[in-house]
Amino acid sequence: MHADSAQEFQREEFFNTHAAGWEARNYPPEKLRQVDQLMSSLPLAQAGVIIDVGCGEGVLQPYLRKYARPDAALLALDPSPDMLQRLSARFPHVRTYQARAESMPLTDASADMVICFSAFPHIGDKQAAAREFYRILRPAGRAYVLHIDGREKLNQLHDSHHAVEGDHLPCPTGMSIIFTTAGFTSIEAHEGPDHYFFCAVKK
Repeated sequence: MHADSAQEFQREEFFNTHAAGWEARNYPPEKLRQVDQLMSSLPLAQAGVIIDVGCGEGVLQPYLRKYARPDAALLALDPSPDMLQRLSARFPHVRTYQARAESMPLTDASADMVICFSAFPHIGDKQAAAREFYRILRPAGRAYVLHIDGREKLNQLHDSHHAVEGDHLPCPTGMSIIFTTAGFTSIEAHEGPDHYFFCAVKK
């Protein structure tokens, strides 16, 4: 097995194995309040189709429904079937796709917003993912990479688990290069010890 393929397999097995109770373990009430505040700051009401990339069990879904317009289509994508099974059981109105961010089974210019929350470090080919985000977004569509922890903390945490070792979040400058190379403009990026915010707009 190729090294990259082996890493992808280990990563997906890790998330399948840990899917049950993932949200309960990783998102105590104070973290959920941060998620709520973060989602309330996004222009969700302007988007008709929103894609939750790396959705996991669906931690974002209650807040997407809370702040998006009532007729918005909510889509969720994740490579882990176990994560998607749990999301579907909780949120049957959400359309799910078992796929990687580097190769999404969605048509060109079919979405208004891509949100990759707490998942971008685990994407093997980040440049390919950025190109996919650009492809599926409509003109003026927005792509977000978001975390409610700091980059240094996240990278250290991932390096402590063999299956996700090396799954690092790029610095804002590196992320900007990845997304501008994919065609995005109007980059907004900032980070701190308890957050990471990145937004790029399709031309």
